[in-house]
Amino acid sequence: MAEDNTGDTTGGGKPASWWTTMPGILTAAAALITAVTGLVVGLAQAGLLGRPGPEPGPAASSPAAPGPAETPAGTSGRDGASGPDKPAGSGGWEATVPTGEPIRSGTVEYVVTGAQVRPDADGYLAVAFTIKCINHDRYDLNFWDSTFRLQIGGDSIAPVSGLNELVAGDSTKTGEVAFRVPDSTREAVLRIKFLEGERSVPVALSPR
Repeated sequence: MAEDNTGDTTGGGKPASWWTTMPGILTAAAALITAVTGLVVGLAQAGLLGRPGPEPGPAASSPAAPGPAETPAGTSGRDGASGPDKPAGSGGWEATVPTGEPIRSGTVEYVVTGAQVRPDADGYLAVAFTIKCINHDRYDLNFWDSTFRLQIGGDSIAPVSGLNELVAGDSTKTGEVAFRVPDSTREAVLRIKFLEGERSVPVALSPR
């Protein structure tokens, strides 16, 4: 009588395990995926997965460095004294002199076009005259301090400007003749010396 071997699937006589079959493998994979998915969902619901980090706070700002203090208008930054500005070089003094009048002798002509006065060293004033020299001759002419003097009472004051120019024939040149006088001076006479004599120009000095 023949032996029934229908219960064996292998040559060893042992029954085949379900892990070795394709349906078993698919079933195990599906179970693993389900378990992992459930774990992820549980962690997310518990707030342990994907929790956002703390938001960065605003950056701390360093205190601004103090700027220089503003100086009110009309106030000196050195001593704080206020007051209207004075014209540069005026020093609160004024010189009055006839201007624009030609003073001529022979072929030489001078025109006083302006005068300025300002405080100089203690007790003195600096008086400067702007003078135009016109040479009507064909030869050069000396245009220098030696031609001018400032008469104050009985004193004749020589210039301190150092003017020493040559004016070419038939030409014009302008220069400055300056004097240093006592600050008590109120009236003076500008003397202009020619070969044929002198001419004079009255000068008045006054504080403003």
